Amino acid sequence: NASLLHTPDGVRDIYSAEYRKKNELENKLQKVFALYGYHNVQTPMFEYFDVFGKEAGTIPSKELYKFFDREGNTLVLRPDITPSIARMATTLYDTEKLPIRLCYKGNTFINHSNNYQGRLREQTQMGAELLGLDSVEADAEMLALVIDSLKRAGLEEFQITISNVDFFQSL
Repeated sequence: NASLLHTPDGVRDIYSAEYRKKNELENKLQKVFALYGYHNVQTPMFEYFDVFGKEAGTIPSKELYKFFDREGNTLVLRPDITPSIARMATTLYDTEKLPIRLCYKGNTFINHSNNYQGRLREQTQMGAELLGLDSVEADAEMLALVIDSLKRAGLEEFQITISNVDFFQSL
């Protein structure tokens, strides 16, 4: 069957030079995260539907890849890793000393309609979360981490827009 010889719409193979470049970029960013004291974590590729519910998720339910376990619970392929980190953090607050610095890398899945031309349904997401520290210093740390990450990625010219007036004034 010829349809089995290519990938479904919205996903693709990454190989050869492109894979090497992607891997190099991920490694560079991991080093920046480590320099700032962030620890790698990994969350499951699928979670209970409720993790990506009204409060945590910004992706409409119809764009989630949903399936069911044997008990009938609704599960989804993660559309975003941040809500999974928030779920994980609720258990870490009991055992870890605050603040907690976590970083992650993983694939996310959004079942876009075909109207999203050029946007893949599977993407790699990397990020860092600073938990348990609500201060100007925490905001400044995250901003510095973003700037260092962009520079390490090879970007020489970029602009960061800060829309929070209180944060801007505190800098």
